Amino acid sequence: MSISKQAEQIREISGVNPYKCMKCGKCSASCPSFNEMDIKPHQFVSYVLNDDIESLVNSKSLWKCLSCFACIERCPR
Repeated sequence: MSISKQAEQIREISGVNPYKCMKCGKCSASCPSFNEMDIKPHQFVSYVLNDDIESLVNSKSLWKCLSCFACIERCPR
C-alpha cells in the first residue's frame, strides 16, 4: 500500500508513521472533544492510509480538536 503525496505530507508534518497505529482507540478514549467529532481520533489514521484526505479536510473534527495532545500522550506507539 503506498501513501499519496498529501498523506506523505501529513506524515512529515506530524512526525507520525501511520503504519504503526495499532487501532487500540486510546487516543479517542482520552479525547475531551470525542463526542463532538464526526471522525474520531482513532479513525484519522485510516483516512490517511486510505488516501481520503478530502474527507478529513471537510470534517468537523479538525475544528473540534483542542490541541491538548491527550491523544499523543496516551498512544502506546
